[in-house]
Amino acid sequence: MTALGAFSPGDVLTAADLNAIGDWQTFTPVFNNVSPTPTTVGRYAVINDLVFYYATLQNTAPTGHLTMNVPYGTANASTIYAPQHTGWVLPTGGTIYHAQGFAQTNQIYWYAYITVATYSSIAAVNATIPDTWTSSGDGYFQGWYALA
Repeated sequence: MTALGAFSPGDVLTAADLNAIGDWQTFTPVFNNVSPTPTTVGRYAVINDLVFYYATLQNTAPTGHLTMNVPYGTANASTIYAPQHTGWVLPTGGTIYHAQGFAQTNQIYWYAYITVATYSSIAAVNATIPDTWTSSGDGYFQGWYALA
């Protein structure tokens, strides 16, 4: 079977190859700068050089800038791609805040919208952004990126 993500024009694909395109694979999301150790769930699918994923983070709080390891390969950090990483966080189990991610090779850095004067901006999701987290905070994330 041709490895997922390794198809080239002219390759002869078997029925198994075709059936495996876009199959969701289970992975254990690794979130960085969190305590206590969170409960996590994750899945990803690879279609040629694109990786699609979703991941959950439950019962934890960031201790620094919240980041997540990419689930597969290395993300292409070139500005010619416009990958999408989005989600939402519940720092205290109450208000839902939108989160936006940016990938740099092996990490996805998560940001939240904040108000600066009369404008909105983004700031790193951390212990106090977008709100002061409790140890029962949750996050739900999904997106895609191109492989390097």
